[in-house]
Order: sequence, then C-alpha cells, then structure tokens
Amino acid sequence: MRSLLALVAVGLAFAAPGSSADLPQLVGTVGPGFTIDLTDAHGKHIDVVPAGRYELLVHDLSAEHNVVLGSKTTNSLVVQTEVEFVGDMRFTIDLPRGFYVYACSPHFQTMFGRVKAVAPTSAPKALTATVGPTAIALSAKRVSSGAYRLRVVDRSRTRNFHLIGPGVNRRTSNAFSGSVTWTLQLQPGTYRFGSDPKLIGRLVVA
Repeated sequence: MRSLLALVAVGLAFAAPGSSADLPQLVGTVGPGFTIDLTDAHGKHIDVVPAGRYELLVHDLSAEHNVVLGSKTTNSLVVQTEVEFVGDMRFTIDLPRGFYVYACSPHFQTMFGRVKAVAPTSAPKALTATVGPTAIALSAKRVSSGAYRLRVVDRSRTRNFHLIGPGVNRRTSNAFSGSVTWTLQLQPGTYRFGSDPKLIGRLVVA
C-alpha cells in the first residue's frame, strides 16, 4: 500500500484522455474539500467493479487536488490529472483483475480509496416461452442454475404465462398479447409453468 501511494504521489505517467459512449462509466470526484471518491454512473460509491474497459469521468473541483489511479497489483499508474486543473476530464482505461488505489497526489496519505476489479459475471442465459391459443411451451425442460433472460411471446388474448418456483413467481395477464422479457435468477429445484390455473409444465433446474 505504501509503495503504491508513493508512486501515486510521484505521478510518473498518465493515460491519454478519451471517451466512448459504449463503455460503462466510472466517476471520480475530488474536492472542493479534502475528499475523493469513486462512484458508478449513478453516483453510488463503489469498491468492487467487473474487470474490463471503462470510461473514467473525473470531476476536479479544486486547484489544490488531483486524481491519480494506480494498480496495487502491478505497482503501475493507470491515470492522472494535473493538480492545477479544475473541471471535467474523460479517460478510457483498462482495469484487469486486481487491486487499485486512487488518491490525490499532494495529500495521498489522507485522501485515497481502494477498488478491486474482479472477474466479470457470466451474461444471463436465454430462455423463450410461447403462449398460443391452445398450448404453452418453454424452450428447455432442464437447465443449470444461474441468471436467465426469459422472453415470453404471448399470442393469446385469453391465456397468460405463469412461472413459479424457488425465488420466482412471475406472470403476465390474460389480456396481455405481445412479448416481454424477464431477468430471473433460477435456483436448483423444480419450477411449474403454464396458464392459470393450470400450471402443468415443468422446468427442472440443477
């Protein structure tokens, strides 16, 4: 910790400013007092992020402070702003898995924070349910546990789709017609599905 903060204080290098609207955003704010913080795009403080590429938006509110981000894992500098600068700057940064420290160079002993980049979680798997005038079907009968995006395609104005099981109880209305997508966390066990009140379909989650 001490060696990385010393490197941050020296400020050996900095990343070239850049931006991309397609990248997830991190926001670093320093000042106007002796405060520094790292948040997500919604302003929520973060200390763990998925490893990957980000747009870093720096709000520098004081000519006495700056923002420096360094890797504790590799003891290298990721990004730095100038102390005299006041305003906003954007950077495109890569955060491989590891531990990072952000700080203000002149006041690194008191103005710093930590963030950990972890392996990204797997993207949700896909399931599709179809509701017809006489039948209801699900695209799989047995799946592994985890995150899923279930797309319900309802072509009936008199039947609904209802899925119930461990941690899940979701349904459409009988009058609904069209498509809707649910993000679900399926746990080991047996789920029932169908049109109310007949839930005769079975989905086994292992």
